[in-house]
Amino acid sequence: MHGKVIAGVGQAGYFLSRDGYRQQFLDRLGFIPFPGTLNVLLDQPFPASAPSVTILGFYEKEKSFGACQCYRIRINGLDAMAIRPEKSIHPPELIEVIAPLNLRRALNLKDGDSVEVASS
Repeated sequence: MHGKVIAGVGQAGYFLSRDGYRQQFLDRLGFIPFPGTLNVLLDQPFPASAPSVTILGFYEKEKSFGACQCYRIRINGLDAMAIRPEKSIHPPELIEVIAPLNLRRALNLKDGDSVEVASS
């Protein structure tokens, strides 16, 4: 699949830094993600039928944090995960990508750049 890097709304860092998610990412994905996502608008819907890993929702100080599905991908040749939060308002063509490093810096990406995404 091909996609284009787009700006996010800047909220992913808050969610990715919650202990309830961080521990599950480490236990189930094998890494703690960089506190931010790379948003990619694909040229077709992401195949939600691809094998996934579930990150469970939880409560923290009486606030509810929803579950999400994580899909192993490669983006421009680097291993990463596409995440789909259950509370997401994004269309199926938009994926949020996490990795243990800042993907924008590692891949030298800016908004509007084209990327190659493959399920792995």
